[in-house]
Amino acid sequence: MRIGPIEFTTPPLVSGPTVVFKIFGLPVSITVVTTWFIMLLFFIFFRQATKNLKMRPTKFQAFLEIIYEFLEKTIEQILGVWKNKYYTFFATLFLFIFVSNIITFFPIPWFSFKDGVLTIYPAFRSPTADLNTTVGLACITTVMFVGASIKYNGIVGYLKGFASPTPIMIPMNIVGELAKPLNISMRLFGNMFAGMVIMGLLYMAVPWGIPAPLHLYFDLFAGAVQSFVFVTLSMVYVQGAIGDAEYIG
Repeated sequence: MRIGPIEFTTPPLVSGPTVVFKIFGLPVSITVVTTWFIMLLFFIFFRQATKNLKMRPTKFQAFLEIIYEFLEKTIEQILGVWKNKYYTFFATLFLFIFVSNIITFFPIPWFSFKDGVLTIYPAFRSPTADLNTTVGLACITTVMFVGASIKYNGIVGYLKGFASPTPIMIPMNIVGELAKPLNISMRLFGNMFAGMVIMGLLYMAVPWGIPAPLHLYFDLFAGAVQSFVFVTLSMVYVQGAIGDAEYIG
């Protein structure tokens, strides 16, 4: 169906269409649609959550403060006094990855009707099960820790770091620097994609919702763990880039 510049297509796929629609001929994938949905959720949630803050918190505000304090203490354990400077970035990164990981835990259905057959499938797919998303997040993190190293140690100090402790280590240090974004992106993608594939195979082999309880592990538990691992490794990279630089508020 075509509406102006927008064309809706529904190719047959087990987990739903990869291309949901096109805008001016450019395909918009299910990953992008899910990411937009999560961004919308964040906008609505935090806009409402911060509208009427009170000195004597309500139960909802107290819940938000618990999340804030958890993230604050987690970031402080690694970055120390630098937590204030990087809190917003890493808290946002953690929440986005966590929600992206567990989005398929919630049974939000969608459907297609073709040749008299109604097909129902999940409306969303975990963005972190798409390599494009995890590589994009890893690239943003790389900009953060490389930028921090150059800012607080200077471009010369950053380049000299590749020759530490001896110039013989330059090739290995370069490989190690390049391996950082590869490590966090492939780790997150591999775990989330593998979980999605395993659940898909289980549903094909054992229908009628019998594998449903396994979502508690593959979506909820694994999603929380992988969110924590990705952000923790990212903070370690930033902390290593800062080194012994003096805190600048």
